[in-house]
Amino acid sequence: MPGPQIRLDRYSVMTLEWPKDSDPLENWLRGQCEIAPSLMQEIAIVLRPSDKHRIEDIRQAVDTLDRLGVGLIGLTGDPCHRVTAATLGLSWLSSNTNGVQSELGPRQLLEEAAQETALVVDGPVRSGVQIYAKDRDLVVIGQVSEGAEIMADGHVHVYGRLRGRVAAGVGGHTDAEIFCVMFEPELVSIGGTYCGTEQIPSNLWSARVRVRLDTNAQTLTFTSMG
Repeated sequence: MPGPQIRLDRYSVMTLEWPKDSDPLENWLRGQCEIAPSLMQEIAIVLRPSDKHRIEDIRQAVDTLDRLGVGLIGLTGDPCHRVTAATLGLSWLSSNTNGVQSELGPRQLLEEAAQETALVVDGPVRSGVQIYAKDRDLVVIGQVSEGAEIMADGHVHVYGRLRGRVAAGVGGHTDAEIFCVMFEPELVSIGGTYCGTEQIPSNLWSARVRVRLDTNAQTLTFTSMG
């Protein structure tokens, strides 16, 4: 009988930097949940408060994260908050001062998390195969054959020839987009709005194409990526 094992796996864990003089944390979090609700439900957060934050400030932040359904692993940052973590029943994660850190804005944070959680299919998607990336982006490295269907709640990227059916924003995310390096689809859909081959501009057939949804006109727009 196999015993327990410790494995090095990679998960979508993000550090949330929280300066003392920033806008209210709850307002920022609500904004990110509106931009990418599924993503914010999926990632896990390590909170790094300023050394000027009091225990009551941090307690309110923890309550806010819990109320919004954002997973909190624990605290990190200034050692002065180690006792705060213990008082609030949170894990304390020591900072790695030798590591390389990048300063990310809110949208960059979400884009990086999306890259971590995207479903990546390496190889051709053959006729009759259906692939659905639930609550995340889909990346296909290879051809999507005629008769195949690829779908995602987020964006769809195809690094190959797209000849099958493609749908982004399946869960109703109208800001989702489709990116393809050789665009020859049978059917295209974003956020429930569809179009067929005959509605695709002829000059973009077999081209590098970006597809978006015009929410005002409820039509798909196609632009060349060069």
